[in-house]
Amino acid sequence: MIINQDDGLVVPDKTIAFFPIIPNDGIKPFDLKDIDLFLKPLNTSHKRDWFAPFFYQCLPLAIGNMQGFVFSLPYTATILWNGGSDKSDIQVEYHEDNTYSEVNFIHLASEFGHGILTVHYPLTLKTPPGVNLMTISPPNFPLPGLSPMTGVIESDNLRFTFTLNIKIDIPNIKITILPNTPLVGLIPIPRYFCDSFELKNAYDIFDKNVVEEEISTSGQQGIQRTYQNKNDTGAEGLYYSGKDIKGNKFKDHQLPKKKIWL
Repeated sequence: MIINQDDGLVVPDKTIAFFPIIPNDGIKPFDLKDIDLFLKPLNTSHKRDWFAPFFYQCLPLAIGNMQGFVFSLPYTATILWNGGSDKSDIQVEYHEDNTYSEVNFIHLASEFGHGILTVHYPLTLKTPPGVNLMTISPPNFPLPGLSPMTGVIESDNLRFTFTLNIKIDIPNIKITILPNTPLVGLIPIPRYFCDSFELKNAYDIFDKNVVEEEISTSGQQGIQRTYQNKNDTGAEGLYYSGKDIKGNKFKDHQLPKKKIWL
């Protein structure tokens, strides 16, 4: 039997199923009830500790903060890369708060060389048919000296775990990763969705009058925004309210959930 390939045996829509990785060396497996130690959804809050209050008035940022899931370490680790390309050129130091050495859990490794830190974790993640998982930088969680690498995983078919990889940007500087610091983001995307898009000139799609009306409306809103910025009158709020400058309302306008507004 193969999940997502045999009839009636599929991961439900809008679900990411996780399965344990059972070690072969006798190490105790990780208890799945503790998955929130390192993998959490972002759709419960769009708060960022470094945001000023008015940042949340920028709707793209507020909604961007809530996309997908985020991976972190539940313990402290310090990494040092000497700038070389060999696997041995990265040193990993675990601190006294790492109490998981007797359990099949998260460990950091150097497997690519070239300053790339690889993160292993004890799960297989499986998505509904036709849905991939993309690894990204954790949304609006800056990582000084670290750049999470983007990968797209065919997670509906994969029958084993995949690693998370982070490029170390600064050589010869010790970087300490504190517990619960978001390291890598994960977002589900339909397969072929992004790579099916192409750029086209609007004049090749729409009537000239339609294009010029769009340009005119955009210009009017740009003038208003420039005036408000120059005179410090505050955000114009049209986009947040789901309207254009002429008062037209957008269909299916997205806002952060009211109950989590911070």
